[in-house]
Amino acid sequence: MDDGPAFANQRHSRNISYSNRTPLTRRITKGPLDVEDPIAPSSTSQAPTSTTEAAAVPIPPTPSSTTTANPLSPKDPLAVRPSSRSLLLPSTATTKDLSYLLQPSNFHKISQTDIPPPFRSTPAAPGTPLPVLHREGHYYRAALLAASSLIADSNLSPKQIFELLYVRLASLTLVNRTPLAGKESLALGDIHSPFYLSDDTGECILPWELRVLAVRLQALEAGDAKRGVQGYYDLAVYARMRIRDSSNAEVKGLWKDRLRGLGIRVGNTLVEMGDLEAGKRHFESLANATANAEEKKRLSSWVAMLCLRMGDLEAARAWTSSGDDDHEAGETATEFLPPTKNDILNPLVAMTSGNYENAISEWRALLNSPHAVLAKQNLAVCLLYTGHLPE
Repeated sequence: MDDGPAFANQRHSRNISYSNRTPLTRRITKGPLDVEDPIAPSSTSQAPTSTTEAAAVPIPPTPSSTTTANPLSPKDPLAVRPSSRSLLLPSTATTKDLSYLLQPSNFHKISQTDIPPPFRSTPAAPGTPLPVLHREGHYYRAALLAASSLIADSNLSPKQIFELLYVRLASLTLVNRTPLAGKESLALGDIHSPFYLSDDTGECILPWELRVLAVRLQALEAGDAKRGVQGYYDLAVYARMRIRDSSNAEVKGLWKDRLRGLGIRVGNTLVEMGDLEAGKRHFESLANATANAEEKKRLSSWVAMLCLRMGDLEAARAWTSSGDDDHEAGETATEFLPPTKNDILNPLVAMTSGNYENAISEWRALLNSPHAVLAKQNLAVCLLYTGHLPE
């Protein structure tokens, strides 16, 4: 039965009740992966999702501190950005009321139970600036200092707020507290909301690194990886718009690099979801579309690894050979593509095929390579399977 407005004048109480309800406004999503439940702030989050809601939500004042040192004060600016290629915030961002991001309730106590021991106690001296802590790998202390700086000073600029928030969320992720980072990322609300668009330029005032990180964390907190894929596609639409509208070659290159990075993250999310076939097809399309020989080699190696996980040895061999054949131009790696591991694929294929003798010889050849630890572990497995227990 149709429950639409045409039945509002009937006596059926259910239809009358439904007709009196105020319809919920749904955000218009973009891209081929539109879902019925896009990323939205949690029911307990106080973050506004539009300029109208921002004006309607009461934001209690945040107590400021004049005695607590602020690592991002004008006398001690953040010398090290989250990324050297961050997108600068427009000056109009100062008109936004971001006090809801400074609430103490946004931040949780960090339990050291699940934090790896090297991060629990660090040799950094007291009073070490936040950029130094983050740069030198003191992520636990960096997370604490970032949160305290956000709470202590209500006069931070939007640029400082977003950078501190990025350091906080990234540091929590790096110390194995990703679930906690996911909860705290909900304070941002819907990062695709018009609230985060500049009133003058229409550009998003959130730094790119924070947007990408928030997409993943909010999807993990919601327990729906498809939201992460949808969020990446929304960011890809934004990146393509910047490429289209820019006349600067360097800026175009930056956004193209970011767009490639989103493609990598979509594939990683598909694999995390357990959809190896979809992840394989996605990386295959990326490998076939790129003209960069070094990038194609790396993508081919990832496809080969997925083929091994799926048990398709012939396809793994084919993609391994494809990566080796295309690695002739010696192109430099992009920001989102780590050093390739094609040299470990052949012994892995040999192990999967049951050819342990060849695998042993190839792992031995890698003992003095950058993959020495991985080679030793797999060599030990091969020796175990071949009965060489003393070795």
